[in-house]
Amino acid sequence: MKSGAHPIFAVVFMMGIAALFGAAVTGVHLATARLVERNTELLYQNALVQVFDLKNGERETNRTNAARLTAARIDSKEVCRDPETGWTFQLIKAYADDSRTRIKAYGFRFRGLGFWAPIEGILALSPDLKRTVGLVILRQTETPGLGGRVAEPVFTRQFAKGLAVEPPLRDGKRLVVSGTAPTPGSMAGAHHVQAITGATQTSMAMDRVLNDYLARFFRAMAAREE
Repeated sequence: MKSGAHPIFAVVFMMGIAALFGAAVTGVHLATARLVERNTELLYQNALVQVFDLKNGERETNRTNAARLTAARIDSKEVCRDPETGWTFQLIKAYADDSRTRIKAYGFRFRGLGFWAPIEGILALSPDLKRTVGLVILRQTETPGLGGRVAEPVFTRQFAKGLAVEPPLRDGKRLVVSGTAPTPGSMAGAHHVQAITGATQTSMAMDRVLNDYLARFFRAMAAREE
């Protein structure tokens, strides 16, 4: 009798342990899910503040300021569609102040394959859609110190200087990410983005991704006007 009860007890014991640990894991997940969601939202809000320069002279942007600024000056409810590819996106509209009477910039999210994995970010353009206003990288896993510098100011701050995207170059590109400087005075100079030193593949990927999304964006905006 005892020898027959022992295996049953062991099975019940193991099932109990499994249930206990399963409940614990579930509890931890439920407890942290909201925290992860809030942190993700905060990172996105800070990215919007950065790429559209919503601070307007304010030195610091804490959690409360970022939430207030994005709530007051960002509208991303409108959905646009590229008639050629069917790609849809939320058009991000940034306003100059809380009154929402003047558009400061337009923007859109992009996501494309880098050298190792997808790179996600936001590109902002001037109200007339002729120049860049800023770029911020939301997520990337490129090589630290090399391709990973795509998220650092050494690369992103170039877009805040007003790179030309309209009209496009002869080959259809609107931006040229390259380590070779264009000929002084050439039209390409206004579209040139200095590539990341030692990260040729990541730079080439950014050139491809940005131009792909810009082409989609401009077709979608043209259809929106029509």
